[in-house]
Amino acid sequence: MLTKEMMKSFFKDRGHNKIIGREALMNSAVMVLFCEIDGEIFILFEKRAEGIRQGGEISFPGGKRDFKDANFLETALRETYEEIGLKKERITDIRKYGTIVLPTGIIVESFIGYVKDFSLEELTTNKDEVERIILVPIDYFFETEPDRDFVSVENEPFYIDKNGNKIEFQAKKWGLPEKYTRPWNGRPRRLLFYLYGGDVIWGITGEIIYSISRELRSQIDTKK
Repeated sequence: MLTKEMMKSFFKDRGHNKIIGREALMNSAVMVLFCEIDGEIFILFEKRAEGIRQGGEISFPGGKRDFKDANFLETALRETYEEIGLKKERITDIRKYGTIVLPTGIIVESFIGYVKDFSLEELTTNKDEVERIILVPIDYFFETEPDRDFVSVENEPFYIDKNGNKIEFQAKKWGLPEKYTRPWNGRPRRLLFYLYGGDVIWGITGEIIYSISRELRSQIDTKK
């Protein structure tokens, strides 16, 4: 039986940023590394190896949360070590930066960390997952506005199960309006694009670095 004490506890503000329905989505985490080289700060990116999910695209170290991971930070640190061989002891000033929830059913928790006196020679890149490492000066993102494009997010009244079978959405069974028996659109989704040295940084990665660089640039501007 639900008691008044239980209700009182439930209604307390615990400061939670709850994501409703998280358990039904794919949960992942990435690590944004601020790498210091001779006093200059670079952001570390990966070009993903061909033949894997999102092969050939630019991303931060990271990946899907494993059931053995105690939390999302552990996911980000584990994936960073597995992909580029950077030990967690080398990363300092780690903190949670933010969360992205995508209409494709993916949640990405982003963390930032600092690596002092960084060298590419200390990395052991997993070639099955990472084609190469890309270091971009943080100043590039302060000085460069990303190009913008938009895509339409469309909901299809069916899904494909794990066996490849097409399962229809039962709109009529639930008494829903006729429009839900046909594809229906959501809001247009913004995409950001940075072109650096022939590489395109976009998607989740573009959104994260845009947010970070804009926040840092605003701090610089307020101190002028």
